[in-house]
Amino acid sequence: MPEFVFSPTIILIPLLICFVVIELGVSRLLGRSVYTFQDSITSINIGIMSQFVNATGAVISAFMYAIIHAKYGTFTWDLTSPFTWIFALLLYDFMYYWVHRTGHEVNMFWASHITHHSSEQFNLSTALRQASTGFYFKWVFYMPLAILGIPVQVFVIIGLIDLLYQVWVHTRLVGRLGWLELFLVTPSNHRVHHGKNDYCIDKNYGGVFSVWDRLFGTYADERVDEPVRFGIKTPLNSWNPVWSNLHYWVGMFRKAGAQSNWRDKLMCFFGEPVWVPEGNSAGGIKKSVLTGEEAQEPDSPALIRLSGLLMTVISAGLLVLYLGSKQQLPAFVQIFIASFAVLAFASVGLLWAKTSRRGAAS
Repeated sequence: MPEFVFSPTIILIPLLICFVVIELGVSRLLGRSVYTFQDSITSINIGIMSQFVNATGAVISAFMYAIIHAKYGTFTWDLTSPFTWIFALLLYDFMYYWVHRTGHEVNMFWASHITHHSSEQFNLSTALRQASTGFYFKWVFYMPLAILGIPVQVFVIIGLIDLLYQVWVHTRLVGRLGWLELFLVTPSNHRVHHGKNDYCIDKNYGGVFSVWDRLFGTYADERVDEPVRFGIKTPLNSWNPVWSNLHYWVGMFRKAGAQSNWRDKLMCFFGEPVWVPEGNSAGGIKKSVLTGEEAQEPDSPALIRLSGLLMTVISAGLLVLYLGSKQQLPAFVQIFIASFAVLAFASVGLLWAKTSRRGAAS
């Protein structure tokens, strides 16, 4: 039996879920409706599934970083110096800006990142809605840190700090924060990032600092006269965690398969999400008329609610056990467990789809 070893992620999983519950309670006390049951459960389950996959896939990032650092690391850094950590955080967040921007502006990378934007709600559970397919490309952007010789442990810790900072900005309960908006990512300017209003599209990519957006012309303020509408232009309309990760990939491959030449096929993957075969940027694709209130989430059948809640509790518990023992498991066992988790979520997702169709038909 593998020995259980605590790690920061193991502590963070129940902690983040507790924050979701606290925000839900506070929003109810304030009379604010910022949560819907099935959307939030789906977001949490998407996050749990991503942890099963990325616990193995993300090793690629640390592994490649360690190799590049060992072979090409240029400078030696003092781990006791605050300058080392401040510089590493600034450089990491700068590179994160480009990771994030690429995730919106290159179709193949948007296919992964779109999962995070697929919720039509905006709350702390949305922060947990992370893709299971992004680990294959993100690590490349951080290699300048390795070449500069930033130690692996600094890279890992700074990456965790940058990621955790981004959790709290996924809330509607905090308004504008005055002068902090000038250089920090805040709930206000991150709400813009998650908006599908025309003025929100492809804006505010920063992780911790908003100065990168201001420098490169991608910053937009939240507008009082045009409230942010959250989600993606073509709604996901699914509570299936696996489909949330695959739906855009399926559409992208279908689009590529319909093209008659290799250039157009490649542009379906490497062009902008708004690219069309004629080579025009078809701005109309990004345009939409948003009027009235957002459509409210229909009441999900009791079976979906119960199974979704049970899936969250059971999978979160199994994830903690897996993360605590995975370092002692062979790679093929880790891959098998991650694959089994994905299949389990896919099966439950199919159950939800069938149940919701029956409910709609009755």
